[in-house]
Amino acid sequence: MAQPLTSAACRAVVIALALSSGFVVGAAGRAAALETDEDIVGGDIFLRARQATDGLNHYEDDPGRGAYEWKRDLPCWSRAPEIDDVSHDLCWGGSAVQHDPPECEDGDALQPIWRRIRDVNPWEQQVGWHCPEDLLPAVAEDDFRQLTITPLRAHMQPDRGEVLVNKPTIVYTEAEPATFRTELLGFGLDIEATPIAFVWDFGDGERPLETTSPGHPYPDHDLARSYREPGSARITLYTTWTGRYRVDIDPLHKWRDIDGTAFTTSSTPQFEIVELRSHLDG
Repeated sequence: MAQPLTSAACRAVVIALALSSGFVVGAAGRAAALETDEDIVGGDIFLRARQATDGLNHYEDDPGRGAYEWKRDLPCWSRAPEIDDVSHDLCWGGSAVQHDPPECEDGDALQPIWRRIRDVNPWEQQVGWHCPEDLLPAVAEDDFRQLTITPLRAHMQPDRGEVLVNKPTIVYTEAEPATFRTELLGFGLDIEATPIAFVWDFGDGERPLETTSPGHPYPDHDLARSYREPGSARITLYTTWTGRYRVDIDPLHKWRDIDGTAFTTSSTPQFEIVELRSHLDG
């Protein structure tokens, strides 16, 4: 197993999960209950949905265990905070109209999850409407950039240690995807990184060449530049990568896009730029 992803955001989620177990008895457990607003760990829906779902699943496996009772139920809405006489749910101020569930990618939205201390009103909402995909950890840009992506090799032609002034110097690379096996928050997953954009700095003080083509060797080359002055240089390649991931526990086994990019850098060895001058003999 590769080194797990451990971004600051992930560590915060792990700590919050450890603190907010649904089976802690007493005041400490109540204080650590999941919040219903969006300020917990940057509004991380995975944290709230996963922890509440785990609490509900454990309760359904053994209803007599622990200090809490759990259930899934529709949201409760009222015009003023009060105890609903029918459902015995605590209602918050707002519209009396049923709150609409969200549209989900992987199936129907899941009803909110509620929890209460045994035989004590009211029920407290642990997580609102959520989607099946919310129960899977999401790989963020910070996580993606932790991966050690091997930089693409920067090729040049000619590659004999020197190039000629005013003659094309060809560049290209082999833009193959990179695959990784790792884990996030204890969930195994596969990640695939794909190079999508390339910047070639020829070290001549001119504007770098930006392209979505990895280039090709002679005679099918499409990326080249001619140096104007003798000297020495090194060509540097900056590559932008996008990624996608697939979580082991996902019943759909679906590839999901990572919202963000990663970058790598590589360079050619230093070479000389020379000028050939003709001269008469005799």
